[in-house]
Amino acid sequence: MFILVMMPRRSLFKDEIATLVVERFSLQAENEKLKEGLNDLSASKHADGKKINQLEKDLEEAQSFVIEQHQLGFSKSLQQAEYFYKIPLNTGNFDVQKDFYNDNLIPIGEIPYEEGQEEEAANDDDAIVDVE
Repeated sequence: MFILVMMPRRSLFKDEIATLVVERFSLQAENEKLKEGLNDLSASKHADGKKINQLEKDLEEAQSFVIEQHQLGFSKSLQQAEYFYKIPLNTGNFDVQKDFYNDNLIPIGEIPYEEGQEEEAANDDDAIVDVE
């Protein structure tokens, strides 16, 4: 009787071992796929880092170019104002780092800006100025 009982158990163990072996190979294959995916992600991250660095360099160049063009345009306007309207720019009174605030000429950094003033400044910029 002992032999009859052992035979089905042995068969069950063999079936279970076969199932586990198949599952093991399946998990190993899935593990390899995950490793490949991780390597792909690492390579992608590295490539994205290079792209980000290049974009940052491009942004810095663009900002420098815009600032340079703004300064050149401002300089051109000053030269035309001096030439056409005979405004002396070299007498020491003219300072591009100052602006009028409450009827006083003060450094731009000292001008307090509030939300209402920004809207007024935008409206003032839209006004037409007649210079004669």
